[in-house]
Parts: sequence; structure tokens; C-alpha cells
Amino acid sequence: MNSLQALFTANCFKVSLAALFIFDYFYKLEHEVAFIWSRKGWSIGKALFVPTRYIPFIIIPLTLFSSFAANPNFHTCGTLQYIIGVLGIVGITLSEVAFALRAYAMWNRNRAILVIYCCVAAVYVAALVFVLQSFLPSVKFGEPPLAIIPGCYRTSAGSIIFAALVVFMFAEAVTTALTLYRAYWYFRHTPNALVQNMTRDGLFYCISMFSMSAANVFLIFLVPVPYSDMIAVYQSVMHTILAARMQLHLRKVDQHTYIVNQFAEESLAPISFTRSAFLADI
Repeated sequence: MNSLQALFTANCFKVSLAALFIFDYFYKLEHEVAFIWSRKGWSIGKALFVPTRYIPFIIIPLTLFSSFAANPNFHTCGTLQYIIGVLGIVGITLSEVAFALRAYAMWNRNRAILVIYCCVAAVYVAALVFVLQSFLPSVKFGEPPLAIIPGCYRTSAGSIIFAALVVFMFAEAVTTALTLYRAYWYFRHTPNALVQNMTRDGLFYCISMFSMSAANVFLIFLVPVPYSDMIAVYQSVMHTILAARMQLHLRKVDQHTYIVNQFAEESLAPISFTRSAFLADI
């Protein structure tokens, strides 16, 4: 009965997460049209935003199908698990890149910061490839305990998936530390309220992502197997939501004329945010 309760709770959570994403999408759609699609051409930020924003439109339906489809065969369940897992990793990775680019821009594209992120990227990619190759074959599906239970019923999964969350935490810890140090420096030496607001927002996003990854690492070992899929979907969808919000916020700031004037009038040394700056294109 406990496993049935866990399965029911996990499925309800997936539906609520889908509702949350749809609400967020339409809530921010006006900003997306104004700050993304109304701009001609493509930039680094736009190229990152589009897949980050729209990957959940693939992940969520596939997740709901795997949870509520009537009598899916094991091969279908395995294929769905593979697609959802890979797309989830891609969505989180794109989110991590977007936040890393923001931190890199805050450091005036310092070469030392670039070297740090290149090293992080090498470790990140190698670790995730190993985790995916080890975890996906370990996921097994079986017959549900009751015939009325729909969807794919996962019976086992390797605990090595926690290593992927640790990798995410590692990348997020680097970005959070760099952002935190830069924010601390600004608050001490830069009286500009706008810069303080932008760094404060950056810290909020980074700490939120790191906290989610840390919480999920513990949950992997504390909750039944049916919950592990819920955690993975939550991780990927929430990361994409935060990354999309961060990019829309930056472009909204960049779009306002009064902010441009404020940048022109006030000294923001040693970093200079202008409409043509790298930060505005993220």
C-alpha cells in the first residue's frame, strides 16, 4: 500500500508541476514576445533561451504519458525513460550555461573565469556521460501490483543518479560562489541601486538552483523508487523556469530607456553594462 501511495503522490506531483509550468509560461508570454521574439536576429542568449524554454513542452507530455498511459509495454517505457532523461539533462545543462554566462559577464569576461568554467565543463560533461551510461540501463519496469494502475511502473533504478545531482551542485556551487563574491564587492563599493538589484536577483536564482539540487540529493536516498522519477522531472523543469525568468529579467532591464540613461550617467566601474554589452545578449 505504501508503494501505491507513493505512486499516486508522485503522479499528482507531476500533474501539479505541469500546471505550474503552463501557468509560468503564459504569465511570462508577453515578456517573451516583447524581449525575445520581437528582436530580429539571433544572439547567444536567444539561442539558449529557445531550447531551454521549450524543452519542458516535450518532457512534461512524455512524463504524463508514461505515468497515465494504459498498459504501455516495457520497451515503450524504457524508450520514454531514455528520452526524458536525456532531455532533462540537456535542459538543466542549458540552464547552467545561461547562469554561467551571466557570472562570466559580471566578471567582465575575465580570462581566469573562462578557464575556470572550461575546467568545470570538462568535468561536468565527462561525469554526466558516465552517469547516463550507468543509470539508464539500470532502470527496470515491471507489472504494477494492481491492474488498474496506469502508466509505466518502475520497479528498480540505480542509485548512481545521485551523482548527476552532485555534478549539478558542483557547477552551481561554482557559479554561486563567483556571483556571491562579485555581489559582495558591488554592495561594498558600488552605490548603484540597479547593479545591486541585478546582482541580488542573480544570487537568488543561483542559490535557488543549488538548494534544489542539494535537497534532491538527500531525497534520492530517502524516498521510494516511484519518487525518483518525480525528482528528476522537477529538477529539469524548475531549472528551465528559473533560467528563462533570469533571461527575460535581464532583457527587460536592458529594454528600459531610463536604465540606459542611468548607465550613461553613473559610473559602474569596474564593470560596464551597456545595451551592446555581452550581458544584454544573455
